[in-house]
Amino acid sequence: MAQLGGADLFKAHIAPLLPALADDLVMEVRSKLAQTLMDCCDPSICTALTDEIILQEFRPLLENFLNDEFAEVQLHILSKLSRVSHLLGQMDVVVNSILQMARAQNWRVRDAVGRLLPFLAEARGVSFFEDHLLEPWLKIMSDQVADVRAACIAGMPKLLSVCGSEWIMQEILPNYTRMYDESQSYLTRITVLRSFAALAEKDGENALNISDTLMDQIVSLMLRGLTDSVPNVRLIAARGLGLVTISGQCDSGVMKSKIVPALNDLVHQEQDIDCRYQCQLALEAKV
Repeated sequence: MAQLGGADLFKAHIAPLLPALADDLVMEVRSKLAQTLMDCCDPSICTALTDEIILQEFRPLLENFLNDEFAEVQLHILSKLSRVSHLLGQMDVVVNSILQMARAQNWRVRDAVGRLLPFLAEARGVSFFEDHLLEPWLKIMSDQVADVRAACIAGMPKLLSVCGSEWIMQEILPNYTRMYDESQSYLTRITVLRSFAALAEKDGENALNISDTLMDQIVSLMLRGLTDSVPNVRLIAARGLGLVTISGQCDSGVMKSKIVPALNDLVHQEQDIDCRYQCQLALEAKV
């Protein structure tokens, strides 16, 4: 209706009805409204509503929905809030709610928060991430639920695009390396390796721009992972080297002197068939 009627009709006839629906006692009503509001922020669905309308009419509703007692309502907002990431700089209450939800008991909520944090860095700036988001990011990175940890892995390309190679090396990689060194579970090492490897992937349509120094650190950890005692870790390291090769950002000298020999050695020495297969794929990726 917003798309068909336009902004004026929406403000005059629909917007006044939204607060009552947002306070409805039936959870399903609030849930459906939350979903619909975020759909109205999707440019592929609705282009009629301006940023001004979203801030004026939607912001108070988003604030309430993020504090709803039901995770289903919260998730309709959290999972699609990146659609209005450019407005998060003007949504202080929303941002504060997101930070509090990083400790939510529901793992799906923590997962959604983890996927949002790089967008908050883009909206609020690198210094805001350092002061307010780095700690929850690292906690989510070490979450007990694999899907929650994967949120941080998926966000690495965005974080690199927003913050740059130098910042990643100073603020993120030392923490990740310490987690790797102190890990008592192979799952932690896998998470760190996947995070390093994700830096070699593009953030949407943005050009991949990894500094040589950062690429060297990525390669070093992948090579270290190839010597791990756990086959799953070696497999992930080999897969990461494949991503590094595909990225085209790795120096040819490093490829010839370090990566290719290490993969070739593992292809001939590895007992695990899946590891050998991933090594072979990584070697073929350079062709």
